[in-house]
Amino acid sequence: MNILDWIDIGKVSAERDDLLSKYFYDAGVLNSVIQNSDSFLVLGRKGAGKTAVFKYLSENKAEFIPDEDILISLSFEDYNWNIHSLLVDPGKAESLAFKQSWKFVILVECIKAYHKWYEDSNITIPKKLSSTKKLLEKLFDSPIPSIGKIIGKKLLSLSKFSLPKAGLDLENGNFDSAELGGGEVSFEDVKNDDNLQGILTNNIENVITILEDSLFNLDSSCPIIYLCFDRVDESWDEVSYTASKPVITGLISASDTISSQYKNKIRPVVFLREDIFEVLEINDSNKLREDCGELLHWNRTSLNNLILRRLNFYASSKDVNSITDIDGLFDKKEMRQRTRPTNYILKRTMMRPRDFIAYMGKIIRVMKDKQNDPFSDEINEFENLEISAIYDAEPSYSDWLRQEILDEWKVQNPIIKDLFNSLRNNGFTNFTAEELQEQMKSQHPTIRIEQVNDYLRFLFDNSIVGFKLGASKEWRFKCFYPSQGFVVSDEYRVHEGLVRSLNLKETREK
Repeated sequence: MNILDWIDIGKVSAERDDLLSKYFYDAGVLNSVIQNSDSFLVLGRKGAGKTAVFKYLSENKAEFIPDEDILISLSFEDYNWNIHSLLVDPGKAESLAFKQSWKFVILVECIKAYHKWYEDSNITIPKKLSSTKKLLEKLFDSPIPSIGKIIGKKLLSLSKFSLPKAGLDLENGNFDSAELGGGEVSFEDVKNDDNLQGILTNNIENVITILEDSLFNLDSSCPIIYLCFDRVDESWDEVSYTASKPVITGLISASDTISSQYKNKIRPVVFLREDIFEVLEINDSNKLREDCGELLHWNRTSLNNLILRRLNFYASSKDVNSITDIDGLFDKKEMRQRTRPTNYILKRTMMRPRDFIAYMGKIIRVMKDKQNDPFSDEINEFENLEISAIYDAEPSYSDWLRQEILDEWKVQNPIIKDLFNSLRNNGFTNFTAEELQEQMKSQHPTIRIEQVNDYLRFLFDNSIVGFKLGASKEWRFKCFYPSQGFVVSDEYRVHEGLVRSLNLKETREK
């Protein structure tokens, strides 16, 4: 059978992959974060599969969370981030500035979910919870709209309300003291009017106090609520980078506080890029990462299983026998220097699913181009993928990988562009710190060797370069040896996956 009649690897982007749930493979991070009540952060590099994990959990809750518990999935692709800037408390540190606005988002979702659970369970709804829901309906309409709509014009209208500072008579549902203002109010109206902004901030704080109070001392039989946040880096670009940092920091701070406040009852879970977490201004960020974070990390076995899961999904649809060995898909068991195909491919990835999927996809496309060669008079059919396709696909894959890294770091560390240019201009796979310094001088004439060593640490931490450890013959790259720390070395080497894109020659003898 022609292998090209059935073989596929699926889409690189989880957001666009409608078949993801058919062949999803989890490296174990979901069970880790759910079973640890202190965990609320899922961290991973760009391409590590965070959105895939979030999407699969959202669509297959029963595999990870007990039936009686509640899962709320919040993706912020079309979210009005500007609203948070109106609720900032300028008197607080940046790490706390947007905390209140995120607490509001989380607590509103919990009020709606718990109220529905009491109704569906035919259990008498606590008075405070019932009254709080009535207040939200009075403020934002009934039924209470989605968070996306509340954080739009609905929330702005709070600047037209007058909530008494002493609170409301929630026990009896008396909301007469909440005076409603008339007319629409826009973002620009509030932004340019200190009085409206002050009313909005005070009202949000009053409402948060009411929401918090209604969620304390709920029935012990109440389910756990998991609120999962994804796509919180939607505004992470050159234009909005500065504004996005404190907003994301506020979400982490609010999640941390609520996890502690409502121990094992309300569980926020934030899916976030590891590189973004590293540049946020958070107190005790290392402690937070260790105690409350789960790293989405892959090894050889888990990556192999992920690829096999995808290949076998497409094989089964065409009644092809189960694939147990990726190397067996190729026409030869070994490449140059007796390297196995999977080893060659894996060595050019950064141990991320997206890398392996992208390379395999390009290999398949090379084969299909050969099958559909417009200048060939023969009908080309292939029982196996050809080893030559791995080499032919490498330049395109290498360009793709370089662009992925640029996209990952160009916002928070734009020096990455100059570093890539310097590595390219040096021209060889291996180099010294002094050689990198010399190439950097064309763009940064006063650069010192101490700065170069800092850049080398950054390049190593992101697996762009590696080094030999002592007398070892193995080059150490962070992606392959995640526990390896940076060591100043006599010689460094560019990652194999970037060699073709940077047009580097094999190193000369030192």
